[in-house]
Amino acid sequence: MTDEKQYKSGYAAIIGKPNVGKSTVLNSLIGEKVAIVSKKPQTTRNNITGILTREDAQVVFIDTPGIHEPWNLLGKNMVRLANESLNGVDLIIFVLDAKSGLRNEDENIFKIIKGENKPVIILINKVDLVDKLKVLPLIDTISKMGTFKEIIPVSAEKGDNMDVLLKKIIENLPYGPKYFPDDQITDKNERFIVAELIREKVLILSHEEIPHSVAVLVEEFKERTKSLIYIRATVFVEKLSQKKIIVGHKGQMLKKIGEKARKDMQAFFNKRIYLDLWVKVYENWRKDAQALRMLEYK
Repeated sequence: MTDEKQYKSGYAAIIGKPNVGKSTVLNSLIGEKVAIVSKKPQTTRNNITGILTREDAQVVFIDTPGIHEPWNLLGKNMVRLANESLNGVDLIIFVLDAKSGLRNEDENIFKIIKGENKPVIILINKVDLVDKLKVLPLIDTISKMGTFKEIIPVSAEKGDNMDVLLKKIIENLPYGPKYFPDDQITDKNERFIVAELIREKVLILSHEEIPHSVAVLVEEFKERTKSLIYIRATVFVEKLSQKKIIVGHKGQMLKKIGEKARKDMQAFFNKRIYLDLWVKVYENWRKDAQALRMLEYK
């Protein structure tokens, strides 16, 4: 039992425009890979919960899809999820990209959080990619845009200043109970994690035309023995040309995707993985409500 008068706990939403490093921030804070990461925009499509439990605090982070101008039903769903993530949280962590500076998307998010009566920490990420002297004017500009608990420059990828960030997050959480068991690091089920790991490898290894049109459905997940898990999964794309890219010459690209995904799965589940991977064409699935339900982009 934890003493709720002494124990800090709460929910913290990680928001920002696409490709600012929100998932890298989450993984760095948790110390585990719970969200997939790639350099392609709009990698995160669902709200991903990451749970950090310490002796003095439990922080439930919600990594959100990038807030952007949506072009299809999937995009609208992603933006809706990001906005809804602000309901019921105790703290907002707004991530900005030090390299790109303030853009219109960022200014729109500032308008959104102004309407939230919650503490806000501004996180300037990727400071390792810019001249440190350029960060100071950015901090000064941001400080004039509202009242924030902290404005913290970090490099989530390198871990720079992340200890300071975590300290400030816990300071700004209320006292309360543990919401999850000590050993739980996410609320997502095994099939979701497997699908995301496969999609990450497709994003990393494939060409530019693939990222937004790929989705993964885990159709079978069975523990064959105590040390072996059998997984059958399908990668969906919208065009035959995209399928040919993912399969590759004599199946070499698909083989490489499977090998890299299986390696991460074995590390996550601490078991041997037999991965049976397929590729299918589902035309315009991003505009199809039935397809979005099937693929759990609700």
